Amino acid sequence: MASSFFLFRLFKRKGSSRKSERSEQSRHTSSNNTSYSKNKMSSVSTSGSSQQNSEDFAASQYRYDEQGRRYHNRSDAAYILPNDDEEIDRLHMQHWILKISFQSNFGSPVKKHLEEGINVLDGGCGPGTWSLEMAKDYPQSKFTGIDISEAFPSEIKPSNCHFQVHNVNDPLPFSQNHFDYVFQRLLVVGIKEDDWDNVISQYMHVLKPGGWLELLEALLPECVNPGPKLELLMNTLAEMIEPRGVNPRIVHSIKDRMKKAGIEKVHVKYVEIPVHHGGKIGELFWQDFVMGIRDVVRPVIIKKHPELEEPDAYTNFIEECGKECDELKTCIKFYRFCGQKPTTIIA
Repeated sequence: MASSFFLFRLFKRKGSSRKSERSEQSRHTSSNNTSYSKNKMSSVSTSGSSQQNSEDFAASQYRYDEQGRRYHNRSDAAYILPNDDEEIDRLHMQHWILKISFQSNFGSPVKKHLEEGINVLDGGCGPGTWSLEMAKDYPQSKFTGIDISEAFPSEIKPSNCHFQVHNVNDPLPFSQNHFDYVFQRLLVVGIKEDDWDNVISQYMHVLKPGGWLELLEALLPECVNPGPKLELLMNTLAEMIEPRGVNPRIVHSIKDRMKKAGIEKVHVKYVEIPVHHGGKIGELFWQDFVMGIRDVVRPVIIKKHPELEEPDAYTNFIEECGKECDELKTCIKFYRFCGQKPTTIIA
């Protein structure tokens, strides 16, 4: 718990996040225009053009919504959550919540191997919190994190931890039988239902015989003891992602999909994490939930309920939802699937 909390505090950004994102966007746009004009007039055009190309490339990777939240800009990707500072803070906090709830950072029987030194892939790593902590805890092993957005640190990180931008839905840029352990967490809203078999198959391809695959996902939109306000939020999220080909109830088929891919010894553990009750975990999980879903579903919510269009009205609705969860003792289910690639592959 201590090391996870340390990481959460270490990477937590101070000051406003959404406001700073808006300012960053404004400065970036202004900087691009100014830089472009200066570069055309400057005699030192080579370095200026290089800088401009770099800025243009970076700008093309993102898009911004009306609230100033930043998102990836890939039209073929299903993932709908932001990738700005506020989202990075949320994911750091979420890591701590899941570690405490599952009482460990992983469920596969790989501790001894990690201590001796193995290659580990973290698929959809986000800001890299899991890999960074694991790299610190197991310095003999090498950790590689991939994500669709460059939200992970590029410089300040353990020497045995590396990151690269890559979408898990695309062919993996690694050789066959390269990793001993593959870990993926909470891509329920990031992988289309028709792509899950392909993603698992790719993980199997880069796993060594005898290696372990671990997937941790949430069950959406169903909750334990939900109230009408939370159901509105969760059902709205489901309505937003289902047309994109995403199945929010994918946990019901993951075990069978793993077995279909040839994975053996598949075992499942699930926990119910309290929402706005049950002590510190419940408080933090409510904060995590609100940060993750509030701005994403708001445009759809206010279309259904115009009376919530005013910021204060919507904020009050979210607060009432939290009270509702506390009164009803609402929980959300998370499932962890672990399985092993056969040591002998029969053609």
